[in-house]
Amino acid sequence: MNSQLIRKYEAMGFDKGQMEEIRQGLEKGLDVSWYTSVNYDWFQMEEIKKGLEWGLDVAVYAKPEISYDRMCQIRKGLKEGIDLSKHQELEAGYLREIRKAKQGHVDIFPYIEQGYEPDQLDEIRLGLEHKADISEYLIKEFLGESLREIRLGVEEGLDVSVYAKIYFGWQQMREIRFGLERRVDVSVYARELYRWQQMREIRLGLEDGLDVSAYQSMMYSAKEMRQMRTKMKELTESAKGKEISLEQLEEQAKQVSECLVTVSQDKMEAYITLEKGVSKTKNEIMRLLAKEHVVFGILQDNIEKNLKEADQGTRHFLAAEGVRPQRGRDGYYEFFFRTGIPQIPAIRKDGSIDYQNTVYFEQVKAGQVIAVYHEAQPGIGGRTVDGTELPAQGGQEKHILKGRGFLLSQDKKTYIARESGKIELKNNEITIQPLLIVDEVTISTGNLRFNGSIWVKGNVGSGVVIQSKDELIIEGNVEAAHLQSGKRIVIKNGVSGGGLAVIESADDIHGKFFEGASLTANKGIYANYVMNSNLIAGKEIVISGSKGAIIGGSAAAVNGITAHHIGNRAGLLTNISLGVSKAMLEKEEEAELKLKKLQSELVIFEEAYKKLQKQYPPEVRNGMDLYLKVEQATYIKRKQMEQQVERTKELEEKRSKANEAKMMVYGILNAGTVVQMNGMQWTAASSVRNVTVRLSNKEIGIFRN
Repeated sequence: MNSQLIRKYEAMGFDKGQMEEIRQGLEKGLDVSWYTSVNYDWFQMEEIKKGLEWGLDVAVYAKPEISYDRMCQIRKGLKEGIDLSKHQELEAGYLREIRKAKQGHVDIFPYIEQGYEPDQLDEIRLGLEHKADISEYLIKEFLGESLREIRLGVEEGLDVSVYAKIYFGWQQMREIRFGLERRVDVSVYARELYRWQQMREIRLGLEDGLDVSAYQSMMYSAKEMRQMRTKMKELTESAKGKEISLEQLEEQAKQVSECLVTVSQDKMEAYITLEKGVSKTKNEIMRLLAKEHVVFGILQDNIEKNLKEADQGTRHFLAAEGVRPQRGRDGYYEFFFRTGIPQIPAIRKDGSIDYQNTVYFEQVKAGQVIAVYHEAQPGIGGRTVDGTELPAQGGQEKHILKGRGFLLSQDKKTYIARESGKIELKNNEITIQPLLIVDEVTISTGNLRFNGSIWVKGNVGSGVVIQSKDELIIEGNVEAAHLQSGKRIVIKNGVSGGGLAVIESADDIHGKFFEGASLTANKGIYANYVMNSNLIAGKEIVISGSKGAIIGGSAAAVNGITAHHIGNRAGLLTNISLGVSKAMLEKEEEAELKLKKLQSELVIFEEAYKKLQKQYPPEVRNGMDLYLKVEQATYIKRKQMEQQVERTKELEEKRSKANEAKMMVYGILNAGTVVQMNGMQWTAASSVRNVTVRLSNKEIGIFRN
């Protein structure tokens, strides 16, 4: 039937690209009559087809007069529950920003009415969503990239007025912002006539504590500045720690018969070497030192002491010592919340995990001071034995903290929580996430959905649903509930699910015990005890402690499983799956199909692109909407191909690791346990102790630990 329809549509004069969209629609069982019109180009066809695939009301946008890029935004809006049809006359860029603004619950219509372009609206919207007010810096002449630098600076609490100038390009703004972040004196280079590359070299020099006045003249190109900066840095580093060794001094001492003054290479020390029996007065020694330009740090007492010991053989002693410069103390942050909270719970002596007494996050309140920055201190200058003054090196400033949910006060040192929630410091970024705190969740309290972290202080009853975009921490017990989280789930007491509990995490799942529950984690599952449960982990399953066991049910992990005991003496059926999972195979198959689809689509686009180039001269085709769309689509498809190739490589690497998966049992692997791996199956005929199960010579083998 499909072949007859395809011949019918081919006879209607559709081009190769249009026919490909019709063919794909027919293969998927879609009602292609929505877009089998010669009035649609194949880009519009693709958007209608995608809408049909998602079961959307394509009648909203299946109109020839609506361009494909506007169709795309309307389609995405429908999928997200946002109706953009009443704004369909606007360009696609505006529709995209309206859609994203509705998602972020902010209003950008006043700025659309004022005439701001989509790239500018993108930054205005992000500023509104992140509570970074950039309204006082809004100038229509600013490019979107420039507004981005201003927005990022406002979010970080920087004095953006330094660079929010119309005569600065966005790259220049970026270099000034970087300098403010690193607490250097940006006034040295925040000048209109510097190119951004020159600004960068001066900034890097200031960060290294160099005297940039040697190369900051605008007469130098950025390349020349870089060469001079690199040379200065090399000289500074090579001058550190160059002291004359004892072996060098002894070698030099052999070359004199009576008295030798030796000055170390860094001129921080001067030594006197006197041969046995040689007698010198203090004044003679002072004249010898002066002759060698040793005028500072002379150790009078040490000289007199060694001159009195003329009969004690050859003497070698320190006669003068300079003062080394002392580097100033580096800047540092003082935090008023606990940082470095372990991402894994505390371990008891028996190896089990202490979930109950482990702290998983720190909480702050709006208005609370969360950190104070203490500036770097200037150093103390020094002097060499020849009297040369050595400049002090000041301490190094720390970068300004980035993140969300806090404000930086006017002193640029005090950080204050803007909202209450869960606080975390990671990689020099502070994040305060919304935190919902409830005593318990039961049928009477109702289901719970929150765009942040959820902390349940008590128990979770049967029949309820909890959905958290961030972490989910439950202090008590969980019954037959359905839990979902965008990040880690921690259940301190454990789960008694009666076979009905469902727990799903995009990260890890931690719990004291799990009974009668189905667990799915993108990463790992960690517990002290599991019974009659079904576990699926994208990374690993670790059951801790000398009594840690997986009894009954099933456990599947891509990288491996670790437990003290597997199964029980009664021979309760326990299924173990290691290595490549069904989900992984589905992802590989999906990736392969997507790659083939992209390849076929790219061929179509490239053929159309070449055809248009041959048919029309540049001055004609460069003004054609169709040519520009094909050119853009070809570029996008090539990028998508590159990304998909990388994705396929990642999946291949995961499969390689999955082939090395193993199950480590430190206690008893009980008879009746079934292990499946890469399509093979092995059943424990008898109980064994302290073993590892893994692939060996393409078969499942069992080995002593």
